[in-house]
Amino acid sequence: MNKKPIFEIIADRLRKTEFKDDDIITLGKDFSLPNDEEGLKYIDGAKDGICAYHMGAAEITKKDIEEINTVITLANTGDYDQADSVLEKLCERIRVINFIDELQDCILDRKDEIEDKFYIYSLHLMTQSANIECVKVGMMIQELFKQSDEVKGMVRTLGLSDEFTLYSVFIMRNWENGNTEIMNIAKSVNGWGKVHAVHYIEPDTEEIKYWLLTGAVSNGVMPAYSGWDCYKKADVEAILKKDRLTYEELEGVLSIVDAILDEGPVLGISNIENPKEILLAVLNHSMKHLPLSFENCKVISNILDWKKENLVDENGEIELLANQIFEAGRR
Repeated sequence: MNKKPIFEIIADRLRKTEFKDDDIITLGKDFSLPNDEEGLKYIDGAKDGICAYHMGAAEITKKDIEEINTVITLANTGDYDQADSVLEKLCERIRVINFIDELQDCILDRKDEIEDKFYIYSLHLMTQSANIECVKVGMMIQELFKQSDEVKGMVRTLGLSDEFTLYSVFIMRNWENGNTEIMNIAKSVNGWGKVHAVHYIEPDTEEIKYWLLTGAVSNGVMPAYSGWDCYKKADVEAILKKDRLTYEELEGVLSIVDAILDEGPVLGISNIENPKEILLAVLNHSMKHLPLSFENCKVISNILDWKKENLVDENGEIELLANQIFEAGRR
């Protein structure tokens, strides 16, 4: 069983990795947290991702609330060992993502009695706990406070793991330039952490909007999870109204459209009132950049396949344009 603090495992990985000044700080695609569970192994962040996208809210019982309050009481008096013991048992039954609101409500209900020792307990959990779920509790306690630069650094470090990116994002939302912070952490992860970061980021600058168009939809889980978020936040419909797109813009549009065509995990193109008009605009812009790469031609093929199953195209406009694009690629 892992006994080393989770924070130290992440920090050690960073210390052992050489980065150049312009490199994105990342743990690497091969990094994963220790997993002592038996049976099916989940990639970092997967269980929370499944809870967030595919499961309803868990039922929180009166006993659960009592245990949350017990943890608060023990931590508030500085009895961290006992607080850890109660918290670990609670986290064995319920994942933190399912009781964030209850945890924070209990803390706010008792804000007049909260001591500095309770604040320090959140840092204890973040930096000293070997229990993944307990680290998340520390982060969700910390969300209720203002962070020093040192603590912000801890939040950024934990967020480099897909398991904790979501919780870092929750905290970063309250920072000045929080959306830029979220974009930066999203560039450092490639799995569920990136999916969550894209979901919560707000496109409040042109830099973020451009990144949402050109770099946000791809991930190591399934681009479909981020397809609709990118489509809305990058304002793809407005982009398609331009006279001409740059090749990078076109590739971004094609990647996002490809993601929203795949509605296996979440809704995508079904949310669009006028899918034929949008797809024709995509194809017409593609015609201005012939010949397309093999990967982009695959997207055109996917558009054609989706049309055959889901759209009545009486004039055959989509198929005509698609075939012209394929023909250009054969020359």
